[in-house]
Amino acid sequence: MFQVTAPQSSEDWQAYYQLRWQVLRAPWDQPRGSEQDDLEQEAEHRYIKNNEGQVLGVARLHFNNQQQAQVRYMAVDEAHRGHHLGSRLLHELEKIAWTQQAQELVLFARERALAFYERHGYQMIEKAHLSYGDVQHWKMVKQRPSEPGWFRHPQWTQVLQDTWRESIPISDAMGIKVESYTDWQFSTRADLKANLNLHNSMFAGSVYSMATLTGWGATYLALKELALEGNIVLADANIQYLKPLTTAPSATVTLAECSGELSALNDEGKAKYRVPVNVYDGDVLVAKFEGLFVVIK
Repeated sequence: MFQVTAPQSSEDWQAYYQLRWQVLRAPWDQPRGSEQDDLEQEAEHRYIKNNEGQVLGVARLHFNNQQQAQVRYMAVDEAHRGHHLGSRLLHELEKIAWTQQAQELVLFARERALAFYERHGYQMIEKAHLSYGDVQHWKMVKQRPSEPGWFRHPQWTQVLQDTWRESIPISDAMGIKVESYTDWQFSTRADLKANLNLHNSMFAGSVYSMATLTGWGATYLALKELALEGNIVLADANIQYLKPLTTAPSATVTLAECSGELSALNDEGKAKYRVPVNVYDGDVLVAKFEGLFVVIK
């Protein structure tokens, strides 16, 4: 997966601005230079490029005041859309904004992008300006979520977090929290001190429980995405313990690796969903879990 980084060299910056102009200005016959403004020097810039050095997506963040940051110039090369590049850029800008204590993010979205931003927690406020005579923009705002990583549908992750705390007491005792939910992954973290064994590593049972809850949470969110509801139970699972976990417990589901037809819930009243979960100690993979979850209407 290509990394989100900041342009560094003069070649980086030229390619960065080239894509911004190519996607956001050239189709309306705007000249080179129109893709920049007076805030370039004080803004945060991020881009994604492939292994050949081709820039695939760009985005910028600046602060309007101490409380409010603004996303601008989001652009993804047309040939590389549909691979979550825009989501990854937006996620990175949001992390910067929330880390610097912004309380809200504002942006002005073109009509074709409204659904994209709504999926990521932005609310339409009002009709805004018209560019080039035919490109309508809408003002959209996102309030700071409870956790910086709650990127996609933060209201769902809040409900999930509350459900764990209220209905699955072991999750609270283990300090398991939703860390992030994006277009491409769902991840959790746990409190190591609450799960230590006599060897000062995480209990194998705690690793298993964290992986199970992470898989359960990914299934819950997959149902929400399809506007479905049902009772989720773990039907079968296996786990491989690769290394002791001694510092920073986390677990991640790559959403594209999940499989199953949850839509069968409507016709058959039951559906199966297979969820692979990787457990990490910091950046080190320490366990691999796969759970088969059954959803019953």
